[in-house]
This record gives sequence, structure tokens and C-alpha cells, in this order.
Amino acid sequence: MNFPTSQTPPPPFPNQPSSMPVMAPEPQGPGLSEPQRIINVFIAPSKTFEDLKRKASWWVPWLVTGVFTIIFAAVAVQKIDMAHFIQQQMEKSPSAQKRMEQLSPEQRARATEIQGTITKVAFFAFPLISLIGGLIMAAVFMVIFNFVLGAEVPFERAMAVVFYSYIPFIISSILLTASLLFSSDSSNIDLANPMPTNPGFFMDPHGNRLIYEIASGLDIFSIWVVVLLGLGFATASSNRKPSRSTGIVTMLVVFAIFILCRSAWRAFV
Repeated sequence: MNFPTSQTPPPPFPNQPSSMPVMAPEPQGPGLSEPQRIINVFIAPSKTFEDLKRKASWWVPWLVTGVFTIIFAAVAVQKIDMAHFIQQQMEKSPSAQKRMEQLSPEQRARATEIQGTITKVAFFAFPLISLIGGLIMAAVFMVIFNFVLGAEVPFERAMAVVFYSYIPFIISSILLTASLLFSSDSSNIDLANPMPTNPGFFMDPHGNRLIYEIASGLDIFSIWVVVLLGLGFATASSNRKPSRSTGIVTMLVVFAIFILCRSAWRAFV
């Protein structure tokens, strides 16, 4: 039996859509070089974070930041009187003062010496500390953006976003190193809050401790990095979720909570 030639058999599954949605492919081919990525963090950060979808490399910004940190550490241990620095920090902490009052003069001197040595080691170990911190931050922010905001950022890309967002701290390291080198009396520089980049720098650290800590946390460089983190995770997401403005606001909220908790801890513990 022959079918009429003017008719065609119906599709075997009439209710099945003719085409399925296809995810946009990740960028391929030549992209930004590592120096271009670093430069664009300052002038066009979205280009850097967009390029991370092509190749999620994080070790170069970590290494570059670490080099400037080591340079600062080498200058700091030569220019800063660590005993004086430790004494400055103890004067800001009521709990530390109480502990020191319970010690004999010899024990105080020994405790100050030990803490000074630990501080010097921490200066030079900061690249390793920042690496561990970056791992933790990448995991936490990946959870927030992927499971709360619906983004699609794999862990290696999250690491890259974190370390490229750290890049502005290079400027902070350069400025602080220069201030140590050219200062006539480096002992007057408080490394806990060394530059006028936050309101706390202009406040009395022995006044209202909570307000001082909150004001000190509102640092220009820290806020800059936080904005880059929000922009970075939103831009590096494969599915364009969340929006960049939502990503930035989310990171600012997380930053505000962190500053409040840290300030309360430093003020009352």
C-alpha cells in the first residue's frame, strides 16, 4: 500500500521539542597573557575574570603578590623595632595587658622577645599563609555563589578569582615599604594600621575600641579587593548567574559581617 506523496509521516514523538537548550561554550583560543591579566585587574577587571573561563590559572598572581610581600618583610625586619611594635599591640588589648601584668619583668621581656620572633617569621611566611587563606576563601565563596546564588564556578577558577582579586594589595605593599624606607623614624609607624587609607587611622586607638576597630576595617584596599571578589565570581560563572551587581553586593554584605565579628573580638577579648 502506497502513501500519498503529498503527505509526510508525523514525527515519532510529537510533544518532544525540536531543539534542546545548549550551554554557551567556554572561551577557547588565545586570550590574555598573565601580565595582561594583572594589568587589567586595575583598568578592566571584567576582562581578566572573563578570561579565567578560558584558563583558570592562579599561581602567577599569588607568586607576584608574594614577591612584594617578601620585599616588605625584608625591609620591615630591618626598620621596625619589634619589641616596640609588640608593646604597641599589647597596649591596645586589655586582655593582653592583664596577662602581662601577671608576669615578672624578666618574663615580660622574654614573652615580648618570643612574640617579636614569631612576628618576623610571619612576615616572611605570609605567601604561604595567603595560599592557605586563599584555599579557604575560594571554598567558602564557591559555596556561597554556587549553592546560594546559582553560579557555576569550579574550584580552580574560584582560586584564580581570589588571587587575582588580591592584586591591589601589591600597591599597599609598595606604599608601606616606601614609607618604611623613607621615614625618619620608622618606630612611629604602627604596622597594625600604618597608612591613612581608613577612618581608624585618624582616631585614637585607646578610645572606643569597637568603633576604632570597625573604622580601621573600612580600608580602601580591603573594600577594593572585596568589590573585585564579587565582580570576579559573577563574571567567571559559566551560566552568567548571579548578575555582577548582585555579586558585588553579596561580597560587601559578607565583608560587613566579617568586620563586625572581627571588631567585636578584638575589642572585647
